[in-house]
Amino acid sequence: MILNNTKLPLLALMVVLSTTLSGCSSLPTFPIFSGDEAEQTQSNDTSSDDAMQPGNNEIAAEDAEVLLTPVQLTPEQLEEQALIVKARALMGTMNVFKLDKEKQTKLNSGQLRDVQSAVNQLANGEPDQALDAVNRVIDDPDFIASPNTTVWVLRGDIYRAKEQNVKAIVDYKTALKLVSSNYQAHNRLGLIYRDAGEFDLAQAHYTQAIDAWPGNADSYRNRGILYDLYVGDKAAALADYKIYKALLDFQIQSVEAAPKSLLREQKLTSQWILDIERQIKTLKREQANG
Repeated sequence: MILNNTKLPLLALMVVLSTTLSGCSSLPTFPIFSGDEAEQTQSNDTSSDDAMQPGNNEIAAEDAEVLLTPVQLTPEQLEEQALIVKARALMGTMNVFKLDKEKQTKLNSGQLRDVQSAVNQLANGEPDQALDAVNRVIDDPDFIASPNTTVWVLRGDIYRAKEQNVKAIVDYKTALKLVSSNYQAHNRLGLIYRDAGEFDLAQAHYTQAIDAWPGNADSYRNRGILYDLYVGDKAAALADYKIYKALLDFQIQSVEAAPKSLLREQKLTSQWILDIERQIKTLKREQANG
């Protein structure tokens, strides 16, 4: 299902109007006036006696009934609205990792320079130089006395780039020992275990990442891919993809100009959802036919 963002403000306005004017929660359908009805309106202006004729009160009552007839939303529209509400609630949840990270001892200026250097070198495809830079931080006596969880994640990323996953796992777990809510470390461990065929461990770490901050969209994406392509649980994958897209929609609506990369991801996720819905329908038909 693709969310139709252009209809949401109108639906919201209709709900407000319905609640204010009619005192009920149902959505009104507004009457469409044809040419004949417009002409009747004009004749009423010149012949007020017609308003006293029998039957006019019944017509007025019928018009009022049409005005207050609730709009019947489709199951897809109801689900769309529910996902919007859920995404807003998830984004408003407490980011435990952010709070825990702020309690860590701050890096000094020299350590920050080495960390930034390591990040840049890793991005430029120079993992060996990045490793030298981050090791200067980790070997610093001040850092040993007050270690920082994000630095261990960074070195884990460098080891992953060097295809040394055993060392990367050790660093990610060290990061989690310092701050158990580090969903970045959980997500990376999930990726390593997924690629190694350890699907139960991968699922556990993705779920722990979501528990650490339910508003982190990437965790739903990662777990959805695990369910979809590795475990084969299409229903669970679809649920995660829909939450992921709802969170993307919320982020896009919250900024004046969304980055193109975010818009591309939103479009890609919509395609995933349509594809997996088709797969589920096909599976149900096959099961029904024996």
